[in-house]
Amino acid sequence: MSEDRLAILVLAPRRDSELAARVLGARGHACVRFDRGDALVAAIDETTGALLIAEEALSEAFAEQLVDALSRQPPWSDLPILLVAHQGRNHARFPQFAILGNVAVLTRPMAIDAIVSAAASALRARRRQFQVRDLLRSQHEDAQRKDEFLAMLAHELRNPLAPVRFAAHALATGELPPQGVRTTAALIGRQVAHMARIVDDLLDVSRVTRGKIVLERESVNLAGLVRRIAEDHASTAAARGVAVRTRLPVGDLAVHGDRTRLKQILDNLLDNAIKFSPPGTEVVVDVAERDGHATLAVVDRGEGIAPDLLPRLFQPFQQADRSLDRRRGGLGLGLALVRALARLHGGEATAASEGPGRGSTFTVRLPRAASDHASVRPAPRQAPARGSLRVLIAEDNRDAAESLRMLLQLSGHLVAVAHTGPAAVDEARRFRPDVVLCDIGLPGMSGYEVARRLRREEGLETVRLIAVTGYGTDEDRDHAVAAGFDRHLRKPVEPGVLMDEFAGMLAARVAP
Repeated sequence: MSEDRLAILVLAPRRDSELAARVLGARGHACVRFDRGDALVAAIDETTGALLIAEEALSEAFAEQLVDALSRQPPWSDLPILLVAHQGRNHARFPQFAILGNVAVLTRPMAIDAIVSAAASALRARRRQFQVRDLLRSQHEDAQRKDEFLAMLAHELRNPLAPVRFAAHALATGELPPQGVRTTAALIGRQVAHMARIVDDLLDVSRVTRGKIVLERESVNLAGLVRRIAEDHASTAAARGVAVRTRLPVGDLAVHGDRTRLKQILDNLLDNAIKFSPPGTEVVVDVAERDGHATLAVVDRGEGIAPDLLPRLFQPFQQADRSLDRRRGGLGLGLALVRALARLHGGEATAASEGPGRGSTFTVRLPRAASDHASVRPAPRQAPARGSLRVLIAEDNRDAAESLRMLLQLSGHLVAVAHTGPAAVDEARRFRPDVVLCDIGLPGMSGYEVARRLRREEGLETVRLIAVTGYGTDEDRDHAVAAGFDRHLRKPVEPGVLMDEFAGMLAARVAP
């Protein structure tokens, strides 16, 4: 019997129990009659909605059995008991029975409506208890998933930190040949990029949950975007012995979406497909128009998905691989982001699998754009211009400031450093920089206030202000612009992005 139709267990003399069962049954309440107290106690389970007991059926032995059974209820449970007694009788004959708490006494003679109403109230209260039970179970499962997630996060962050630490020690010896230095630098770059992606995924999940992601929509040729992203993943797949193949429509297939977020969707799907595909198989990315929508399907012939995991697959912190070796890594965030970003675009993401060992298919449906004339965004890198800039770094993390100073000095720029907000304002007055790279969370004065003060400082009104910060939401970006920053860059910043920024400033300086 389901919780939607809870049973009332009735213990009363035969004539009374038959009458109660008939009256309550006519109102849609299921009743189970008993002629012995021990049989009723044995029948109590989570489908029991209430007990209806006539005082004639009470005995010392039955009361003790019932008290013992109900004392073992889980914390969420407080089974209602309706005790039918004669008016004027002593209803506390058994003190241990009275302390159960959730006991309502109905006195004879009584109207039929009275017992029906009392039974309905008891069942309604019982259903609320089941809702509390389900909520507690859900909270427990969520807490357990988050605990597992935090353990995985620690594992995933320690993994890239180990090679970075070893690489730093090797560089500190000063004995590496030039090729060894380049190899070590490349290793550090790869591991930092891996950690940055972990942090970005965490921030994106938080932003999606709080509704803070705003799409920068444009007409995007989905087929062309998929072609480029598949090519980017081909070398990683080949290293695992997996081939990546695309099936694309003839001509353009335009969607109205955020190019960066659409790339994030496909990156996550391809990463998963390649990760779970055995050597010698292929991953197919199929793009097509179906029912007025653009569909993107990523099909693999890998390990497949267990049926019990499919309904929960797009929830945050879900992991198919919970083994100790964690050989595939990951935090269980990628698919949650895929579905959230697809829905932000007015689409949907679904998964299908015939079971373990049978591969899987992830499908994203997106609304078509009004026109198939998708924009093509050129992204040429600017060649560095000759010359140097005066750069002020405002950063309280001394290692971050020093490493950025070294990078900029190697590129020929003149650099000054300040580690607090007030020191940054003073140094700007003295140094007269062309550009300020400013953290937001500075001691003594926030980066926002630094920007506002520099904008009011005579001779510094036009200095280029770039926020370089770990605060990366759209709201943070708006705050930076309002304070006077020209650009907002989220840590860790790719060195090439900074070099392009400075090259553009130098090119503008020499332009006729």
